[in-house]
Amino acid sequence: MSRFRSGLSLCLSLLLLMSAGAVSAATLSVDCGRKGGALSSIGGALKILQHVPGPNTINVSGSCNEDIVIQSMDHLTLNALDGASINDPSLGANVTVVIEDSRDVAINNFVVNGYAAGTSGNDVVQCLDASVCRFSNDTVQNAPQGGGITAYSGSYVDIEGGVLQNNSSWVGLAAIRSARVRAQGVTLRSNWRGAVVAEGGHLQLNGSTIANNTDMGIMVRGGATLSCNACTVSGNGSHGINVEENSAATVSANSIVTGNAGAGINLTNLSSASFWDGTLSATGNNGGQGDIVCNPKYTTTFGSPGAVGKIVNCP
Repeated sequence: MSRFRSGLSLCLSLLLLMSAGAVSAATLSVDCGRKGGALSSIGGALKILQHVPGPNTINVSGSCNEDIVIQSMDHLTLNALDGASINDPSLGANVTVVIEDSRDVAINNFVVNGYAAGTSGNDVVQCLDASVCRFSNDTVQNAPQGGGITAYSGSYVDIEGGVLQNNSSWVGLAAIRSARVRAQGVTLRSNWRGAVVAEGGHLQLNGSTIANNTDMGIMVRGGATLSCNACTVSGNGSHGINVEENSAATVSANSIVTGNAGAGINLTNLSSASFWDGTLSATGNNGGQGDIVCNPKYTTTFGSPGAVGKIVNCP
């Protein structure tokens, strides 16, 4: 009888939520994998909330083996309880989490997994179509030859804490096609590249660590901009920060660029770097052959790099 009443109560609640204009906000609980008497998937909860104006919250427990699409939904928060995870069941054929045409979507404390053995170029998480996406203390990993978190097409991504790792065929974090990303206290490690900002995108890294990636720590290209404040860029397999194709980087406020196999900061093709506060330490890169390197054509540096290492060819 108690199970019947629980199911009846849930059904009545869902009917009320789905009634147009019945509520302006809702909180749902999802227990992934549970059978009977409760919502057992994030996708099911999203369907219920599709036309509820919000702000809406979904609290999630368990291991959710599903790919989710959040489309045209505003003021939505997904909270992971007790280490909840979202795992791609498609063997890499789909993006695990897509946020599209949505404003103020927050995803907090999840482990989000792609399928690392896949052969597609899909990302683990995508923020698209002028969406505003917020992430707090998430672990995003195992892209199948794509990125961990990628912002496209004028979207804005804000990341507080967390780790983007093991996206071994491309990148941990990317801002592409005029997208903007702000990352505070984030670790980008064991990816092919730590971060890529391209095609007019902007990336602001504050107090973040970009370390032990197979290729470059950060790639800035195609008219893009980078602001790196109190960053540590170390132990990467190529340049620590590479700036090219009419792009610009600002590195300031106690940043450290060290122990990278290529140049610490490498400039080429109409690009520039600015150093402020006199506190950048760029040493021990490329076997000491060049910590800040200006290559052809028409590259330059500005400001005072402070306690910096070997500077090569920079005006």
